Amino acid sequence: MKKFVLLCSVLFAAAFAANIVLPVRSTYAATQVLAATQVLKVCNWEDYIDEAVCADFEAYMAEKGQTVRVEYSTFGTNENLYNDLKIANGYLYDVVCPSDYMIEKMAKEGMLAKISLAEDGNYASYVSPYISGIFEDSITWTNGGAQESLSDYAVGYMWGTMGFTYNPAFSDSIEEDMKSWLSIWDEAYSKKVTIKDSVRDSYFVGIAYACRDELKELKDQYAAGEIDREAYNEALTEIFNRTDEETVANVEEGLKTLKKNLFGFEVDEGKNDMVTGKISVNFAWSGDAVYAMDEAEADGVELSYSVPEEGSNIWFDGWCIPASAQEKELAKEFIEFLSLPEIAVRNMEYIGYTSVIAGDMPFSIEYCEYDKNDEPIPGSEYTVEYTGVLDWLTQYYELETEETEGCTAADLSYFFGKDAVLYTDTVGRQFSAQYPTEDIIDRCVVMHYFDDETNLRINEMWENVKGETLPVWAIVVIVAVVLLAVAAVLVYRFRDKIFKGKNGGSGKKKNLKVVEKKEV
Repeated sequence: MKKFVLLCSVLFAAAFAANIVLPVRSTYAATQVLAATQVLKVCNWEDYIDEAVCADFEAYMAEKGQTVRVEYSTFGTNENLYNDLKIANGYLYDVVCPSDYMIEKMAKEGMLAKISLAEDGNYASYVSPYISGIFEDSITWTNGGAQESLSDYAVGYMWGTMGFTYNPAFSDSIEEDMKSWLSIWDEAYSKKVTIKDSVRDSYFVGIAYACRDELKELKDQYAAGEIDREAYNEALTEIFNRTDEETVANVEEGLKTLKKNLFGFEVDEGKNDMVTGKISVNFAWSGDAVYAMDEAEADGVELSYSVPEEGSNIWFDGWCIPASAQEKELAKEFIEFLSLPEIAVRNMEYIGYTSVIAGDMPFSIEYCEYDKNDEPIPGSEYTVEYTGVLDWLTQYYELETEETEGCTAADLSYFFGKDAVLYTDTVGRQFSAQYPTEDIIDRCVVMHYFDDETNLRINEMWENVKGETLPVWAIVVIVAVVLLAVAAVLVYRFRDKIFKGKNGGSGKKKNLKVVEKKEV
């Protein structure tokens, strides 16, 4: 019996050891596989990339012998991204995509690593010279005695203008009216307009109102040839970046007046409100204007886009690498991949915004037809060949490359860095929104980052604008009504104590009446 028990114990121990050892070996092997996989953590704006691009990047890296997994997440505002990185105070993302002013802010606060891409890489080869010039020259600062710019910390992704998306059917004069920011103060557009629920963007509109006389005089001088293009843009940049107390006060007054005329403030729903017809004018980013025009067109409604003549904002978003990133080299690979003309075009088609990429490189894209439920129709696939971004633009919008009767010339040489004059018969539509002509660019300026003191002043102004919803007399009436209501509740709640003295001081007279009634 003892030998039998000993044998069973040995067999049990062997089986137990086998069950322990095997999973440990399996876990070790799995750990080795996971260790070989590089994880790239990307954070971008919502709905701001072709959904398939991240998977394509993984396949692209696999061809190079690297196993990569993209962990993709999104943010809603620049401030949300900034706060997430600040609170984390450590590794959170490997590559992020903030806007111009936020890039400047984070760079100055040491939150970003410097980016150095290959001189013969995709970005350097295909980026628009106009955009690279903005990154190098438009926003600069001194750090420890050294001159720095956005190009040291960011690589361009998308860019555009701000203006009005509008419905031409609203009135016969709306096309002419939308050439000026001041039009939305007109009672003719009462409750038909929305502007951005964003202090920076709406401050720009407020500047146009507060400095309207100065802007008009400047525009007239430029039209008369009294000042050149460079001087004109420099003067506009100074005006639209004013943040002194007097200017801020005038902006507040103008926005409070405008607020009475608005349908409301919005962040992302304005483009949908244009499509459904809730509003007729929306202060919009150019990419949102393209989206609204596309969606409305599907419903048989034609919308247009206009950049007001007093001047406008040129904005851009760029890829940055946080200082705490763990996969800095892989982040650069991702940026270079996005800079391929084919990938840039795919992203443009998907989101409606304009890529900073402008170079030539042959590629093809496969398309297909969709049914009424927005499902691809089997067998409808077809492929289109392109020689580069300019060729895509020409084919995609069915533009003419030679002067044609009934068409307007659009000179885009400033962007493509070579002779690029296209002709269109649909001015003010999607093509115009995505690629503004040089005369529009002349009056577009970059807004700079507000320092802490300026932010406090402008945010206080914005709170005053957003908080003032009723006239003083109405507020007084509401307060009076509330006080009366509170008094009535208190009287009812403590009625017995209040009327105690009137009942002979005992408070029992009411009960006595009840007793007497019962006896009767």
